[in-house]
Amino acid sequence: MTAQEVEQWVRRRRQGHWFDRFKDVYLAIEHGAQFIQLLGMTQLEMNSLEDGVKKYAQTWFRLDQRYRKFIHHARESGQASLLQDLNHLIENLYTNNFLVRLNDRWQTFVDASARWEAAPVVSQAQFFNRFVRPYLERKTKVCVLISDAFRYEIGEELQSLIRREDRFDAELEPALSCLPSYTQLGMAALLPNQTLQLVDDDSGQALVDGQSSMGSANRAKILATSVPASTVVLAKDVLGMGRDESRALIRDNDVVYVYHNLIDKTGDTRDTEERVFGAAEETLDELLRLVKKLTNANASNLLVTADHGFIYQNRALAESDFLSAEPEGRQVLYIDRRFVLGKGLRANPSFKTFSPEQLSLSG
Repeated sequence: MTAQEVEQWVRRRRQGHWFDRFKDVYLAIEHGAQFIQLLGMTQLEMNSLEDGVKKYAQTWFRLDQRYRKFIHHARESGQASLLQDLNHLIENLYTNNFLVRLNDRWQTFVDASARWEAAPVVSQAQFFNRFVRPYLERKTKVCVLISDAFRYEIGEELQSLIRREDRFDAELEPALSCLPSYTQLGMAALLPNQTLQLVDDDSGQALVDGQSSMGSANRAKILATSVPASTVVLAKDVLGMGRDESRALIRDNDVVYVYHNLIDKTGDTRDTEERVFGAAEETLDELLRLVKKLTNANASNLLVTADHGFIYQNRALAESDFLSAEPEGRQVLYIDRRFVLGKGLRANPSFKTFSPEQLSLSG
């Protein structure tokens, strides 16, 4: 059966009496069929970092999206035995024909890059100047929603959800994450900045113009340096505000940074990481509620972004997927699951080493 036939079949079943009971099975099958067809039509070729970002942002993201939707609905259905064969097929295709192939091609250009940039794709460190400052120059207010690990393909789904709402519109633009791609540096890069720097110790902390960017209080201080009428607030606090309180928040500030953390909190912990796609669905729901809440409080300009994304596959990684080489150097300061910070790091084929200058970092 083609993906179109499966789609029509599910659409017809929607009218049936039993659809709600088996909805997740139907939707898992539909997303699985769409994933298989799309992967069969996709050529994972690129000729530069810029070309890779462009192609991912135009079409390849749909493969991550369909895979996420398939896994989520398959889990929600509780029908592991019924969907077992399809699950094995999707996992094998996603891992071997998408992740591995895309990674191998991408790595070629990462290894060859003298600087971490993909112009004209916006660098994450330019976020404030490129997206926030134009509103201030026009003397209009703006709210910035930062959702931890809210990756591009989930952003595309949020865009379509917002567009379905009456009197709402949304545009989507990719950005190139800073390296290393992790919360401390990603959050720092989204603040107004002249220089970004990693602290010269084992903390992994990031500095913005020499100031610590850890925690809401420090971020509020950095933001206020550029925009005195500004504030930093947590998403859960905004959702808990009454009408007068939320309107005062918008009335009294030109820029409001709202921090949301559901995907990263779930996916970055080994005990809960398999629930990350469920957290993505909850995040979409919460962000849509936040958008409506803020617009009802008279905010008309909202920017939604992320500090970094994530990669997740539902099958446990094989031992061969892990690095056997240990990082070595004059001084190894900070070790993460995906990167190392240090001085005089020894060259090794298993690692790509960047200097701060190559990453547009100070220090």
